[in-house]
Amino acid sequence: MSWLPGAVITIKLPLSNVFLVRGERWIIIDTGAPGNGALILQAAARHGITPRDIALLLLTHGHVDHFGGANELRQLTGAPVAVHRADLPFVTSGRNPAQISATGIEGRIFRPFLPWATTPLEPDIVFEHDFDLREYGLESRTLHTPGHSPGHIALPLPGGALIAGDLLRGGYIGGRLLGDLPNLPFYVADPDQLEASIARVLTPELQTLYVGHGGPLAAERVRQRLKAGRLAL
Repeated sequence: MSWLPGAVITIKLPLSNVFLVRGERWIIIDTGAPGNGALILQAAARHGITPRDIALLLLTHGHVDHFGGANELRQLTGAPVAVHRADLPFVTSGRNPAQISATGIEGRIFRPFLPWATTPLEPDIVFEHDFDLREYGLESRTLHTPGHSPGHIALPLPGGALIAGDLLRGGYIGGRLLGDLPNLPFYVADPDQLEASIARVLTPELQTLYVGHGGPLAAERVRQRLKAGRLAL
């Protein structure tokens, strides 16, 4: 199958979503929880994508359910791992930040059952400003979207799509119920920053948000729920 640059493949894992984005080769956005590396490559293989087709492992943020599979995937693919500098302390310590608050009852219920520590990760690429992906065959730059974590990033794609990480989430029970309903992420580090980041990405051109839990989300539905006060912190 021929894939155009910017094409997105969603891999739904038990705890989070991982995305394959087509550049000159393929970019994996987020790497799941510890032990998910082989599952991700098995899913990629169903689309004819081999480990040597992977050019980059890009992390939207430094929480264990999103970077836990990075060491394994790097070993299996040889691809470098990239993360924003503000989340570097979390990945290098292998631990989620201590200062993070649940936005609702689901976050409080799930907290004891989520992975909060893993093998420390030393990334290959640490960026502070927007990371240019033209080197990887993708005409896009990351956007710094803090709030869920200090170094959270999003990735705009052609056609009005956005890899949004945990900027928002879809539905309930990890997206298993009403997965296309826009909701706040389970946790937030800085509510004011999160609100500003959501506003930043909601450009008139945005149509679809691919989120780390549930989704995808229609941008117009996000706008409607914001206007109705349903996404207020």
